[in-house]
Order: sequence, then structure tokens, then C-alpha cells
Amino acid sequence: MGELDSFFSGLKFGETVLVEYASNSYPELLLKALHDFASANGIRILVDDILDTYPSLVTSLEILGLSLPEIAVIKIGGGRREAGIIIGRMEVDKYSIPFGHYVNSISKFREANGPYFNPVVGLHKIAMFFSKREILSLLTSISGFVGDDRRIAIYFINEDAVESSEPAFLPMFEEIATTVAEWYLEGDELVLAVHKAANPGLLGKEYRVKVSKLFE
Repeated sequence: MGELDSFFSGLKFGETVLVEYASNSYPELLLKALHDFASANGIRILVDDILDTYPSLVTSLEILGLSLPEIAVIKIGGGRREAGIIIGRMEVDKYSIPFGHYVNSISKFREANGPYFNPVVGLHKIAMFFSKREILSLLTSISGFVGDDRRIAIYFINEDAVESSEPAFLPMFEEIATTVAEWYLEGDELVLAVHKAANPGLLGKEYRVKVSKLFE
């Protein structure tokens, strides 16, 4: 997966990265590619699993004949579906995510593991039922983590779901994010197109991978 490795290696610690993906674009394969890159480079991963999205991605990978090891996970909302090693849990109330509780939950992980990748999956589900005021509060809280050089946060957002429910969410998030990329299926290739980047070397790049190659 050298093509995608070039993207991941070009990211900087402290970044907030937004990856907008189409519903038919196998986001689980991009998550797997991120894990493989991190593992090869000795970087730990902490997944923020919002509303049981991560277990669904793991199940999709298993159906494709692939797997992920037991990654550390913070569960945010959701039910009883679990995947990975749960190191913290918190509920999403009607109005917000308890970010203070979140920071407390990850403190031991940070101390033990140093800089890490932090994929966040399922945030688009929250955008579908939050009001505009609540979404603004959420994005303000997320912006407070930009520049935290202990992690690279990568938000996987289903753009089809968000555009149908809250079209303003993505443009506002794109303004906050330091790097913005789009992951989509084109013929027999998956494409990661970079539209904004903190690293000028990534800006405008397209990383193309044959779907069949991702199954190797």
C-alpha cells in the first residue's frame, strides 16, 4: 500500500485530518491501510468509536476476509456492540459529547504510548440529530484539539449521510481541519484526493489503489 503510505507519512502530529468518504467506498479498507502503516512504523492507534461505528467496520473487514488486531478503543455512545480493547466509555447526551471526560479517559493511554494516530469514526451520525447550535458547539470543541502534537486525529465522515441531513456541517469542519481529503470509488480503483493540506507536498495529490490490491 505504498501509495497510501505516502499520504500517511506526510501528515504531521498535531493535525486534525478530515477524510470525507462516499457510502460505497469501503472506508474500512482505508482504516486497515492506516493501521498497517502505523504498525509498520511503531505508532500506536486509539480509535474513537461513536455510536457503534467501529464494530460495523470490523465486521465488514471480516466479511472481506481481512482483520484488525485488538486496537485500543474509546466508546462514545452506542449499545452493546464492541470491538477492540475498550479503555474508556462515555455517553452522548442530547446536547453534547463530554470532552472533559474524554480527556480523562485517554490520559493513561497518552502517558504509556507517546504520539499516536487517532481515527474517529461515526461523527456524522451525531451531526444527523444535533441541532445547528449543538453542531457549532461540537466543532468548537474539536477545534480546541487542533495542534495537540501528541496525536494525529483522522475523522472519517460519511459525506453522503451528512449532505442529506446537515449540509453546512462539512464546510464548517473543512475550515477547522488542517488537511482535507476525499475517499471514493472510481471504476476498479479507490482514490484518496487531497483538497487541503498542512504539508504542501500533499496538496492536490491523488493516491489511487486497485481495490483488488487492498485485499492482498
